[in-house]
Formats: sequence, structure tokens, C-alpha cells
Amino acid sequence: MRLFLAASAAAFIAACGQAEVPASERAAVTAPTEDTKVLAVLSYADWCGSCKALDPKVKAVQAANAFDGVEFATIDYTSRDSDAFFADAETLGVADAMRATFPDKVKTGRLYLVNLDSGEIVGTVDKSMDEAAITAAITEAAALS
Repeated sequence: MRLFLAASAAAFIAACGQAEVPASERAAVTAPTEDTKVLAVLSYADWCGSCKALDPKVKAVQAANAFDGVEFATIDYTSRDSDAFFADAETLGVADAMRATFPDKVKTGRLYLVNLDSGEIVGTVDKSMDEAAITAAITEAAALS
């Protein structure tokens, strides 16, 4: 019986994939570079199923493409701390856009494409989109800038 439980636990752990990096070990949010036109902001939390589906797609798109004038950032909401979330948004220069998008409650699991000149969200990406659609959305947002 112990062997069965140990094998079941090992199979479950393997199926879950790699351990996630705790929020405390993630890189701090820094302001985008001066030549950034569009900031692709992922509203993320470790406990969010949509985030777990979207994040690998965004990373694959980012690795496979050189988007001129586009920078990627993640705002971590794992701790459900709205003040920290909006402080990070302020650092990124997108606090007004994020506050307008989340007037009552921060939601996770979406990539927001923010035009830094206008401060407006010019596109969104969600987990239902494949990598080609994500690439197209980012390319379109960059073209609008």
C-alpha cells in the first residue's frame, strides 16, 4: 500500500510540472526603457489557473519574436495586495490604465497591451488565444504606436 501511495504521489508531482518561483524570489518591477512604445503587462498570480495557461504562451511568443518598441512586464498579485499591485503599475508607468481596468478588484490571467504615449490599453490577450493570435495582437498594438 505504501508503494502505491508513493508512486501515486510521484506521478502527481511529475504531472504538475516544475515548482513555481515564489513571489519573493521574482525580479523586482522596473520602469520600461525610454524607447518602449507598448508595454505588455501580465496581471499574474501563482494561484490563477488562467495565468498558468497564458504565461507559457506569452514566454514562447516573446522568445520567438523581436517586437520593436515592445517590452514585457509582470505585475504579481499572488499576495492579493492591491496596494503593491498598483505601486508596481506606477513604477511601470501604467497605473492609470490599470486603475481604470480594475476599479473595484484586480483580476489576473490577462496580458494588457498598453500604449505608453497615450496611457491607453490598446489590446488584451487571454488564455484562449494561441501563440499566432498572441503574436498578431502584440504586432497590431505595436503598429498603432
